Amino acid sequence: MFRLPMIIIYMIIAFNLTVFTLLLQFDFLIFNSIFLKILFWLLTVGAWVLSYKKRDKFVTLF
Repeated sequence: MFRLPMIIIYMIIAFNLTVFTLLLQFDFLIFNSIFLKILFWLLTVGAWVLSYKKRDKFVTLF
């Protein structure tokens, strides 16, 4: 039995959202909407909070 910590999965998602949000913030993408920037910053903060809260959970593989 292999136990995979859920923080790895949540942090991969949170890191990818952070990079996308930074690219959006620096206007490297086509989108220049203030509403999208605020929305993705809230999603990014929520993803990091969720990864912090689920840091002690495990998934059993095999």
